[in-house]
Amino acid sequence: MDFSSWDKLQTKYKIMLFGVTVLIVAYMLYTFLLVPQWAHIDDLKNQNATLQQQVKVVQNFAIAHPNPEGYILELDSKIMESNMLLPDNPDVSSVLLQLEQLAEQCGVQLSYLKPGKTDNKQGYREIVLDFSIKGNFPDIMNFLHKTENEPRFISVANISMQVKDEGLESKMLAKIYSYGVTAPAAPPIVPPVAPKK
Repeated sequence: MDFSSWDKLQTKYKIMLFGVTVLIVAYMLYTFLLVPQWAHIDDLKNQNATLQQQVKVVQNFAIAHPNPEGYILELDSKIMESNMLLPDNPDVSSVLLQLEQLAEQCGVQLSYLKPGKTDNKQGYREIVLDFSIKGNFPDIMNFLHKTENEPRFISVANISMQVKDEGLESKMLAKIYSYGVTAPAAPPIVPPVAPKK
C-alpha cells in the first residue's frame, strides 16, 4: 500500500472540505446577514425620502403662512361660512323665516310659502321651496337680489310673473341644500301569514 498517494488524496479532500466550508459560510453570511441589512437600508432610505417630503411640505406651509394663528382663525371663519351655506341639518323652518323677513324688508308680500319634496343626491339633500310674492317690479328684484346674498344658499330655479290688479305676482320655485342624506323610511312590518289548513 502506497501511503504517499493516500496523504495526497487526504490533503485534496482536506482542501475541498475547507473550500466547501468557506463557500457555505460565505453563503450563510450573504443570505442571513448582508441581504437583510441591505433590505433594511433600502427601507430606511424610503422612510428618509418620505420624511424629507413631509418636512418640505411643512416648510412651504410655514413660508406661505407665517402667522399660523391668523390662518387658523381664517379657516374657522370659512368653515363657519360654508356650514351656513350648506348646513348638516336641513333646517327648513329657518329658511322660511328668513324669506318672510326678507319679504318684509323689501316691501313685498308673501302670498304663500311651502316646502316641497326632499331629494337625496350623492352626499347631500335638495329641498324644494314653492312660494309666491306680490309687489312692484323693483321690490321683487330687490327681494331676489337679497335672497341670493343671504348666508344660506338658496337657488331660485323657476320664476313666473303675472300682472294683477294689485300689482305684480311672482311665483317662484327655489331649492335649498344640506349635507348628508335623509334616512330611508323603515319598511312596514308585515305579520306572517298563517298557512291554510
